[in-house]
This record gives sequence, structure tokens and C-alpha cells, in this order.
Amino acid sequence: MTVYYDQHVHTRHSFDSEETIENYLQQTTKQLVTTEHLDFENPSEDFKDSIPNFNRYNDDLQRHEERFERQILRGIEVGYVHDHKNRIEDFIDDKPYDVILLSTHQNGKIDFMDPVVKEFELERLIGEYYEQMIRSVEEMPTANILTHFDYGMRRVDVSVEDYQKLAEHYLKHLFKEMIAKDFALELNAKSFVKYQNDTLYDYAIPLYVAMGGTRFTLGSDAHVAEDYELGFKEMSDVLKRNGVTELVTFKQQIATSVPII
Repeated sequence: MTVYYDQHVHTRHSFDSEETIENYLQQTTKQLVTTEHLDFENPSEDFKDSIPNFNRYNDDLQRHEERFERQILRGIEVGYVHDHKNRIEDFIDDKPYDVILLSTHQNGKIDFMDPVVKEFELERLIGEYYEQMIRSVEEMPTANILTHFDYGMRRVDVSVEDYQKLAEHYLKHLFKEMIAKDFALELNAKSFVKYQNDTLYDYAIPLYVAMGGTRFTLGSDAHVAEDYELGFKEMSDVLKRNGVTELVTFKQQIATSVPII
């Protein structure tokens, strides 16, 4: 039986991680895939481009595949901004990624986790964040998984009631576009566990299911090996409570259903 494995993992090939591939391979015997950051004009890096060097990345994976006699899948996490659309497409077009994550991290001016978002009115923050996320799903030519739908909410305290009132019409639009393009919805452990946004997932998952959404993934968003599969039991339990029995994995960007254990 195919076993589900973590599909949101970072190594030193991402700008914000120093972790090695070797440490992940020693952490798990499951299939390993790493999903390195691509963010052009990254506010978190003084607006420098955060671009994984694919040749260096691929060579590193090949060395570890030979040493450990295990296949490692290639992945990328695209931080989407409309103004970077052509550069993103040019970068990923000729590279054999097994899985492409689609994220909304920034808007070209700020990262949505910058402290300044605490000064925004909640209605403004939700509107700007989800309008950009919807546009990313509409415009991204190829992607497999929408990550941390709540990334822009990590810095603020928001009740489920206020979130529903302000965000539900955006989420319905977002989920409609995702379902039409066969994107999977990620349960993100960094959001769920570390930022304690589990209540937003409790609200959003049944909405997504009610609209016909069936594709889900779990991602630790690990930047260190010890966070591999962080929160997987807790997040799986939420899915089971909502009648979800399967997750999806991607290889060569082809989805395979895997039972939730």
C-alpha cells in the first residue's frame, strides 16, 4: 500500500533554511520530496530574488540518491505575484518538477507576515490577501497544491466568526477556481500547530468539501528535519471528522490517491 509522505519540505536550497537533504533522509524512510522557495523581489530578503539554483539542487539530490540508494522527488514552492508571472513561467517551464506548490507570501511591497499587517484593518488585509491568492490560482499555468491558505492571517488575531463574515465570499471564489483546476488544498502544519490557526481549518475544510473539493494534502512546511510530518495526526483527524478518507501525492505532477491512515 502506498503511504502518504510530507509534500512541503525545505532545505538549504531555500533562502530561509540551512537544513540538509541527508538529515531528512535520516529522519524518514518514506519517499522524500523537497519543495524549495521561488520568490522574486522577496521583501523578506531586502527585495532580492530568492531563486533555487536548479542545477546545484538537482546535483545535490542525485548525490544523495546514489549514496542512500533512494529516489528523491523534485519540488518547488512558487510565491506568486502577478507582476512576476512571466519570470515564474520562464523559470519553471523547462524543469522536471514532480510537484509545484502555489503560495501567496507577498504583494511586491510587503510580506504578509511582516509586522506591518497588524496595523491593517482586518477587512483590508483579508481583501488584499485573498484577491491576490485568487488571481494566482487563475493565472498560474501549472500548479498542484495551494499551500497555507491562511498565511496572511498568521500575524493577526481573528475569530472564526469575523473571518467567516469577511472572508467567506473570497474563499468560495478561491475554492471554485481550485476545484476547476484540480488543485489540492494543503493543511499546513506551521499554520495549524505553530500559529494555532486550527480553527480556521475547522471552518474552511467543510466549506471546501461542500463545494465539491476532494483533493487534500498535508504539509509540515518544515525548515528543519525534526519538523518533518509535524502535526500530521492532528490534521488527519480533522479531515476524518469531515468524512475525508484520502490524500493525494504528486509525481511528475500526476496525482495519486493515498488512504489516510
